[in-house]
Amino acid sequence: MQSLNRKDTLPEVGGMVLVMGVTGAGKSTFVNALKPESVTVGHNLESTQAPPQAVQIFLDEEKTRSITVVDTPGFDDTRRSNTQILAEITEYLATQYALQIPLRGIIYMHSINENRMKRSSRQFLEMFQLLCGDDALRKVKFVTTHWDNIDPDREGEALRREQQLLDEWWAPMLEKGSSNTQFSGSHDSAEGIVLDLMSDEESIVLEVQRELVDCDMDLGDTKAGKSLRKVIEDDIAQCKTSIEDIDTQMANATRPRRRSDDDGKMDRNQAEVKALRRRREDLQKRMDELEPRQRELKARGKVGQKVKRKISEEQKKANADKAKGMFSSAMEVFTAVLNIVLVVVSFAIL
Repeated sequence: MQSLNRKDTLPEVGGMVLVMGVTGAGKSTFVNALKPESVTVGHNLESTQAPPQAVQIFLDEEKTRSITVVDTPGFDDTRRSNTQILAEITEYLATQYALQIPLRGIIYMHSINENRMKRSSRQFLEMFQLLCGDDALRKVKFVTTHWDNIDPDREGEALRREQQLLDEWWAPMLEKGSSNTQFSGSHDSAEGIVLDLMSDEESIVLEVQRELVDCDMDLGDTKAGKSLRKVIEDDIAQCKTSIEDIDTQMANATRPRRRSDDDGKMDRNQAEVKALRRRREDLQKRMDELEPRQRELKARGKVGQKVKRKISEEQKKANADKAKGMFSSAMEVFTAVLNIVLVVVSFAIL
């Protein structure tokens, strides 16, 4: 990895915890539990378009120890494609790694209100595992959320859903050292989850960080990038197959009929053709959206190199500030590179 000489210009950083999950999993609510009103929370079907935010918590009164909790973009966003989200998340990870900020762990959130494992949730979970790599899974905590919104009469059903997550979906990662817990929505609950990840001084390096920063790989060539590329390719192939099938059905429905056919059957054929045509238009629109995402993933190129260039630019500014008697921390450089709003919480919890 290219040396950025951070230790010569920046103070020691306590570390970082990333909060990940699909849109609506409760990431922003979790961060707000640490510091009220620090992150914008969405309450409708549309994802909230707000600046990325982070909460830096000082763990002692002298401010010598800190942990920064970062609310990352969520997959299955209504405004941005999964390609864009993957690019943003990997930019976060590459920047943190290149700045030598210790990654103390990852909190993976999943709403207990999700009655079944949606396709988007399954896809992101697979991608998440590839982002991490097996060695880093020991510092991943799977957290079920929205327990504070569960009706007492439905608690048994929620517990059964949680057990299914543990047995069917998270089991391979739990076997490799990951842990799980519940987030009740309270400050104490959020604080306890963060502190549990910090119970040792161990930090982790993710598979995608090595790929992007150490190996200078293109995003599309990383394991996570290949996973997303295959999802897009499979979706395009499925759309093409469905369109071909619809074309065959439309041809059969519009072929000439014998005079003995009654008018009612002709009306039914016309209605069928109309419905098939609408379905075909929807599939074509979907395919028109997917094909540019293939090109976009390839165009993202070498995320690690781009991040290192941005850091170099911010380092120059930081050194200029230092000459003026000002001082920039690694976390301030991190937030400047990624345009993240940093909220500082000063209270001793250790």
